[in-house]
Amino acid sequence: MWSMWREVLLVVAGLGLCQASLPLPAYVKPCARSDPDFNACALKRAREIIQQVIRGDRKYKVPVLDPLEIQELKIAEGGPRQVGLTLIMRNAKVFGMKDSDLKVTRFDFGKKHVHYEMALRRAEIIGKYSVSGRILLLPILGNGDLNITLENVTVTYDHDFTLEPMNGDVYLVIQNPRTTVTPARAYIQLTNLFNGDPVLGRQMNIFLDENWKDVYRELSPAVITAFSEIISAIITGIAGSVPFDVAFPETLPPSA
Repeated sequence: MWSMWREVLLVVAGLGLCQASLPLPAYVKPCARSDPDFNACALKRAREIIQQVIRGDRKYKVPVLDPLEIQELKIAEGGPRQVGLTLIMRNAKVFGMKDSDLKVTRFDFGKKHVHYEMALRRAEIIGKYSVSGRILLLPILGNGDLNITLENVTVTYDHDFTLEPMNGDVYLVIQNPRTTVTPARAYIQLTNLFNGDPVLGRQMNIFLDENWKDVYRELSPAVITAFSEIISAIITGIAGSVPFDVAFPETLPPSA
């Protein structure tokens, strides 16, 4: 077996550091950390605002997330002496978050850990690609249009966090984000394979479809990174602008 390394590079247009000391957005209602049903409250509130934040919020530096625009995303496998897979996506867009269904939010303030689970009926990544190397031991070469379509997708997102002081307030900062993206079915279509050879290109696309589970496993780092950036953009956009005790108050005023 050959050793592998994967490098995933993502540059998302519009993402940046958020300004400090903003109130919660008007559409966000906080939950009290002392509430024994905090996670149920957080799930309800998150479901109420998800469509709003997916449309983006310039004030909180949250970009439009459906579609999410990706300038470049790269997967590289194999060491210097190995012929691995190199795939680069450029000018890609990720669709599907507007139809997401958040299933679980689980905060552990003591351990400083958060877990989310969501379901998507359909997600799609389209853009330009260039590929070379081997996929499932078969040679592959090409550049053209790429479409990765996922159906009935389960997404999990876990992160730790620290509380960092800044400008007299304390803010939640994400640490160690981990994402899984598990589809019930994946479709991968690449145009202009093998310098436009119609026979080889058609045969390779048939092979990719027939072996979609193994192929998706090879390409999943790119998909995972894209979805990780979407979720991170929502969390860091608000948590990076709103002090922790405002976003997650210990108690709520009687009128709340």
